[in-house]
Amino acid sequence: MASKRVARLQSQTKQQAEEKQIVARKAVGYVRVSTDEQASTGYGMEAQEKAIRAFAESQGYELVDVIKDAGISGATKPEDRPGFLKVLQLAEKKAFSVLLVWKFDRLARNLAYAVTTVNALQDQYNITLRSVTEPIDTATPMGQTIFAVLAGMAAQERVTITQRTLAGKKEKAQRGGFAGGPAPLGYARDKDGGLQVVAEEAETVRRIYTLRKQGRKLQEIADTLNAEGVPTKRGGLWYPGTVRYILDNPKYQGYVEYYFRWDGENYVLTKGKQEAIIPKAG
Repeated sequence: MASKRVARLQSQTKQQAEEKQIVARKAVGYVRVSTDEQASTGYGMEAQEKAIRAFAESQGYELVDVIKDAGISGATKPEDRPGFLKVLQLAEKKAFSVLLVWKFDRLARNLAYAVTTVNALQDQYNITLRSVTEPIDTATPMGQTIFAVLAGMAAQERVTITQRTLAGKKEKAQRGGFAGGPAPLGYARDKDGGLQVVAEEAETVRRIYTLRKQGRKLQEIADTLNAEGVPTKRGGLWYPGTVRYILDNPKYQGYVEYYFRWDGENYVLTKGKQEAIIPKAG
């Protein structure tokens, strides 16, 4: 005879299995149409919803909800759409196990976005995607195999995109441009993605350099700024490390510095296009 502890575990397992079986028959429909599509085709919101409801009934699914994104381009990442965010919220609550779409391109026109979203739904929430008009069913082994192939293609596409993006950043840095990341204290991003001086913040930067030249320690400088209520770039408190970052950043002297570690190490230190806040020492 099993112990009480094992009996409790068995009871929990049985309850979890029953709950999983109930959720397994619950589905959410997702429909999306861009403004142009809605105006030029007959497959607008109502047509998609009708097809999804008919399919759910034929398969014996309990349709929890049909969520819509109207006037949203398929080039937009699913997680950036208000309607799809509701889908994710229901997924987190384990309210359903199958996501129904009219066609896979309703999820995303970009293959990488579509496959990445499908994998995330499966891995994080154990949710499968089914198209009511296309034969690929990610709930089946064959459907999973097909999507595995597509996932590999999408992964390679992401690698290629990343390589191009990083190559662009490296080239921009070598030409003295700001190659990304948040603008440091004293600067703001301009409309072209470069850096422009913010007068009030620049004064704080100059003061830090002045205090350091007077022999103040990093902690003393941080304490002084905090006592005077001077905010950091993010509005927080000053620490020795925050002060050190300001003093060690060559951008303030009109330079750009980057250390790239992909595709081999590459160190860049060159004259920048931004206006210097601190004159370069001798």
